[in-house]
Amino acid sequence: MKPVIGITCDYEAEGMQPYSFTYRDYSDAIIAAHGIPVLLPVMKDTNTAGLLLEKIDGLLLTGGDDVPPQRYGEEPHKKTICIHPDRDIFDHALICVALRMKKPVLAICYGAQLVNVVLGGSLIQDIQSEGMSPLAHKDLRNRRYTHTVTVEKNSILYKIIGKEHVETNSVHHQAIRRLGKGLKGTARTPDGIIEAVELQDYPFLVGVQWHPERMADFPCHAALFRALVKASVSR
Repeated sequence: MKPVIGITCDYEAEGMQPYSFTYRDYSDAIIAAHGIPVLLPVMKDTNTAGLLLEKIDGLLLTGGDDVPPQRYGEEPHKKTICIHPDRDIFDHALICVALRMKKPVLAICYGAQLVNVVLGGSLIQDIQSEGMSPLAHKDLRNRRYTHTVTVEKNSILYKIIGKEHVETNSVHHQAIRRLGKGLKGTARTPDGIIEAVELQDYPFLVGVQWHPERMADFPCHAALFRALVKASVSR
């Protein structure tokens, strides 16, 4: 039986009727990996997080704007654009409960940063203005290739992708600074920016800083979704 994969939603509330949404690339990637995608709308009642998670087999944390820096004890940088407060509260509750329930998790971009913060880590609020790298990480043209990442060979990510060097897109202006408890950095760009993480001593949690759903026609990127579905089947 195909596993049910819950996909987190973004949230809009200004200038229109509030609505939860996500891009079709995410659900298409799960379908192609032989999973059943189910969108998880943003809810104000965080007690529903556990009820939702009981109904799914795996969790896909999607991209979005920035994790509020108050979550890791900092004031906002002038270039920080926080996600909607309702999404912040609900996503935080969702990942906390998912970790307790040992749900398989694939976290993408903001999702990977959220996992890091939930586990006690911190973020670089703006890579360019903080002088952290001369390499472009936020490609506003949204091209399918921005830079190459190098994957550690003794990692889950390497077993999934099967390659040491992977060409990726890149649309993030923030990045992981201090790793959260139990997280291991498993891929980096030539400038040393962490591009992937995995949670040690956990059934399956992989986070990537790029957007594999936009490059899912490449086997190495599609493999991430297959790995999530496979981990969700075997529960």
